[in-house]
Amino acid sequence: MKRRKICLIIISGIIFAAAAAVAAKAVFERAAGPDIVIDGKRVSKEEYLICMKSVEYDTKIQIQQEYGAGYDEKFWTRQYGGSAGYEILAENTIERLKHIHAVYDIARQNGDVGDSGYEAIKKRWESENARRSEKTGSGEVIYGLKEYTFDLYLQYEMSTLKETYCNDQSREGMDLTEEEVLEHYNRRDWIFGEDAEKADLDTARIAVERELREQKYDHIVRQRAENSKVDGDMESVSEFTLKNIQ
Repeated sequence: MKRRKICLIIISGIIFAAAAAVAAKAVFERAAGPDIVIDGKRVSKEEYLICMKSVEYDTKIQIQQEYGAGYDEKFWTRQYGGSAGYEILAENTIERLKHIHAVYDIARQNGDVGDSGYEAIKKRWESENARRSEKTGSGEVIYGLKEYTFDLYLQYEMSTLKETYCNDQSREGMDLTEEEVLEHYNRRDWIFGEDAEKADLDTARIAVERELREQKYDHIVRQRAENSKVDGDMESVSEFTLKNIQ
């Protein structure tokens, strides 16, 4: 009888330890974040979740439009064209991360930012908000928002980096030939003024060249993103995504 009691205690202890190990593993995986590296840079949990939230709504609309799906409690686990909704969200998150990394890697290589990592971006965001708060407190005029969310700051900084790149004709793709300018001008009508008159090339040149440079910059970023090397276990990334959808 005593031996049986001891065996039951041992078995109970083993079961408890196993359950605790499973629970600890789940907590660790959630805390550790997704197992993904883009061009040698490991993506942190925080960076991934912020990016995931930024594409979640667009992914929802994408699925609804492509598959006519209604939004309910099974929306993210339902299959759409062979992939679950949360897997599509994970794929879109990675694509967005690749784009962001491409923009910042190009900016770092051209000296526009000293550090292209997520933590450095976050520090610049915090510094910008602190600067705006200080100006507001002292009664100074500030332009734009009094305070940025991280996502809005990211959009603002990426837009600024694009403008900086496109304004420097010495950079890759920014030195336009006259043939390129003329070809781009002829692709559509360029309308200016209150009378909506079609502008000739001399009048439209600044706008034509600006748009052409922006398109070429977008192509450079897109090519860099497409050529990004992504390492990681997509299954674990998808599972992490599902756990963190609210």
